[in-house]
Amino acid sequence: FQRKIGHPDVAVLYFPKSSKGLRRRKRDWVVPPINVPENSNGPFPFKMVTLFAHADMEEPIEIIINVIDMNDNRPIFEQTSYVAKVAESSPKGTTVIQVKATDADEPGNDNSIIKYTILSQEPKLPSDSMFAINSFNGAIMVEGVGLDRKKYPEYTLKIQAADTKGEGLTGRKTVVLKVTDSNDNPPVFTASTGSVDENAVGALVFKLSVTDKDEPNSPAWNAKFKIIRGDPDNLFSIETGTYKQEGIIKTAQHGCSAPKLAQRLFFICSPRTGVKIVNLKT
Repeated sequence: FQRKIGHPDVAVLYFPKSSKGLRRRKRDWVVPPINVPENSNGPFPFKMVTLFAHADMEEPIEIIINVIDMNDNRPIFEQTSYVAKVAESSPKGTTVIQVKATDADEPGNDNSIIKYTILSQEPKLPSDSMFAINSFNGAIMVEGVGLDRKKYPEYTLKIQAADTKGEGLTGRKTVVLKVTDSNDNPPVFTASTGSVDENAVGALVFKLSVTDKDEPNSPAWNAKFKIIRGDPDNLFSIETGTYKQEGIIKTAQHGCSAPKLAQRLFFICSPRTGVKIVNLKT
């Protein structure tokens, strides 16, 4: 049994004196494990427990001392910076990036169990909850609607990782999310007529221009042209010019006569439903 005497924080363990009567077998004394916190500030020598036993104990006694983990390490993010891209058309629940922090305290202990939260979002438009974070694994997801690269091209999130299941020491990191353009604007044609000499081989007929409100030089902005109807004899070809908003129409290599060329209608299109009729005359 044990009781405390003297200093209130020092336990005294007593081992009863063995009986002088008959004993069926000899038993070992078991000392309960002694717990002591790590990084103690003393004073030293630091008394953990007082052992008291009768003089007739013969065998050595095993004493187990457990060093108890203290919450003396704050979460540290694995990266010095986090930057990611998110498409403006991303639906709710889309994972954008995952942050991760580690804690040097004892694994599996509350002191090393981390939870994540978003402390702030800038700009707070069109709402202050455009993004959410999984509190257990640090995955940042799209939460709100209204991502628009033209209005809000970039968001800055301040992320916190806190141990003791979110109630203890903290670490913070900034995450920058760049909103990228989505193909949400069809090309608009700016011209529709042209002319060509008959029997011209490989001759430039017409340069067909379009405009697009998507981000310049992005995949959503770069147009591709093709003839989809009106040229059953394959008298013409079209290719995308170096300037990606221009389609170049030429005559075929074998040439063509005036009767075939007169009033021919072309349907020309570029990605995302831009369609135009072109009237060609000799």
